[in-house]
Amino acid sequence: MAKDIPVALAGLLERQALANHAEIAQLGSYNLTSVIQSGEQNYAYLVQSGFENTLSLEQQGFNNSVTAEQSGRGNSATILQLGNSNLVQLQQLGNDNAITIQQSGSAAEMSITQF
Repeated sequence: MAKDIPVALAGLLERQALANHAEIAQLGSYNLTSVIQSGEQNYAYLVQSGFENTLSLEQQGFNNSVTAEQSGRGNSATILQLGNSNLVQLQQLGNDNAITIQQSGSAAEMSITQF
């Protein structure tokens, strides 16, 4: 008898190179996470709590880092890092926040909080 995967754990992790690291924690229901790491030495720490949050991350290049936290309901984040040594720190707290971030080049840093 097949068992259903808890919806809080729905996600996709795809690594296409060496020395990438991703930590994903999801609490609540109907949260979705997608991570693609196609460069080297990229880091992602992603936390979602609440309901119906979505987070999509793609890292290309070398030594990029993302720390993202979403809590509440209906939050959405899309992050694309191209280039090297880029940093994103994102917090979305509350309901129905949405953001799209694209970093290209080298050594760009962003820290964003939305309530």
